[in-house]
Amino acid sequence: NELSTLHTQGVELVEPADLSGSLRGRHNLYNHLYHMIIKAKKSVLISTTQKEMGYLIKNLKPIFKNLKNKNVKIKISTQINNTTKKYADEARQFAEVRHTDNKARFCIVDGKEIIFMVLDDNEVHPTYDVGIWVNTPFTKDMENLYSV
Repeated sequence: NELSTLHTQGVELVEPADLSGSLRGRHNLYNHLYHMIIKAKKSVLISTTQKEMGYLIKNLKPIFKNLKNKNVKIKISTQINNTTKKYADEARQFAEVRHTDNKARFCIVDGKEIIFMVLDDNEVHPTYDVGIWVNTPFTKDMENLYSV
């Protein structure tokens, strides 16, 4: 019976490349991050380091402002200190900014896709930075856990 249904209705083929990928090099990571963020429709959740916070605000501020104008909710968690205070203050124009002591580096967009960097950006040369991108409904659960 299941085989008959499968034969008559067909199957939607899902390419593994549409669900996940690995990225090497900070330039490639940031490029992929940029393309994820500009497609956001509902939410962007970012956890970042002090070092990366400066990059994000300097380079993505216009995109974040545009998303805010489209009512996309943006949340950023980072270590707020003397180094990052000015970036955190700038980011508050378009995002909810929270202090955290963790050094996690990831971004979740619309609860559908996540990119997370697996290495400490202070301990690895940008050429060797590594990240993993996944497009899965389970990302929503991670977003909910982190938003608590």
